Amino acid sequence: MRPWIAPATVFLLGIGLGLSGPMLTTRYLDSYLPAFLKDTMHPLEGSVTHKQRQEDRLLVTITTQDGSILATFQQQVPEIDLLIEKRDLVTLDVPQYKPFVTDPTLLRVTKHTEMSPAIAGSPNTSVPSTQTKESGSMNDSSGFVPLN
Repeated sequence: MRPWIAPATVFLLGIGLGLSGPMLTTRYLDSYLPAFLKDTMHPLEGSVTHKQRQEDRLLVTITTQDGSILATFQQQVPEIDLLIEKRDLVTLDVPQYKPFVTDPTLLRVTKHTEMSPAIAGSPNTSVPSTQTKESGSMNDSSGFVPLN
């Protein structure tokens, strides 16, 4: 057997582990690493402008202050589809702004609430205004009736 085969095999195995190590470390050991070794992430908050459900994925367009993001969710699609609606505020945990992200981490979803027209500006209809027989004037909503 040739004496150079064993060192060459160990050398190539070391290069393979050295190149794939960071990828494997972040995927499988990220929850065990201390905070100073993890990638710095900054949350991006934006409003959902479009949402499209396909067979095996969910496409969501989010408009942030940095620009628009097309987020593609391929995991937990039914759950995220029920959670996110149009005009909701969504906070994503991404390393940097990118126009296309796949399976970003959702930090927070704030539901958009609309004020109904009945609550927003309805007049007080609990006291009807009636006309009095004596004076012929209208009764105001404070309940004051002028006496003659």
